[in-house]
Amino acid sequence: MKPGKVLPILILIVFTVSCASSQARMEKKRAKDFQDQYELALVAMRYSMPDEAIRYLNNAISLDPSHQPSYFLLGLAHSEKKSYKEAAAAFEKSLELKPDDSEARIRLGDVYRQMGLFEKAEEEYKKAFALDESSVAGFNLALLSYEQDKLDQALEYVQTLTQKGSQSVDVYNLQGVILNKLRRYPEAIESFQGALKIDPNHAVAAINLAVAHINNNELNKARDVLSRILPFVQDQELKDKITEYLKKIKELSKKY
Repeated sequence: MKPGKVLPILILIVFTVSCASSQARMEKKRAKDFQDQYELALVAMRYSMPDEAIRYLNNAISLDPSHQPSYFLLGLAHSEKKSYKEAAAAFEKSLELKPDDSEARIRLGDVYRQMGLFEKAEEEYKKAFALDESSVAGFNLALLSYEQDKLDQALEYVQTLTQKGSQSVDVYNLQGVILNKLRRYPEAIESFQGALKIDPNHAVAAINLAVAHINNNELNKARDVLSRILPFVQDQELKDKITEYLKKIKELSKKY
């Protein structure tokens, strides 16, 4: 074999070693940079890898204990793992560094709610709502009150959102659910119809509208709503629920 034939291989070997060495230096440098560690955590969260994200975020925080975005993202990562105690601690630290972060307050409220700390959850939602009148905070306040059977308070919160022009299916649907439980059926019907104006094929709002019609002794209207929505429903559980209500309407019709 001629000596000249070996040269390209030697060059390739030298180049490979050089690249590996350069990459090792770059990784070592990145490990000492809190921003790089934070960005690696962002990528990990994007690919639903919370454990990896937590590792990178702990590195970032150890390099810069005052980096607020790292604590916020750490709270999200622990929330995804349902590690609520750790998530609460991360969001609390995030808010120490940035008290006017309404999203962090909403997230902390969500975590407290999962932990059964309803008063603390309500406090955080109220603070978030006061910061920017976030529709999410207002909705969560209404939902939290509804879950605790504080119906008048829940209605007050949700009506604040509709009065501010909220065009959300979830807001109108929740308002209808509250009004239905208060036995204010005509108003509940109007709310569910408002939800369906936004999304005509929203199965949950349609089923709730039918239930409100049943409660208001409007069986034909309830049947029409359910019959219209049934072909558009993909979820088998919802299909079964519609079939159950149609059967109930048929049974009730025989009594009248």
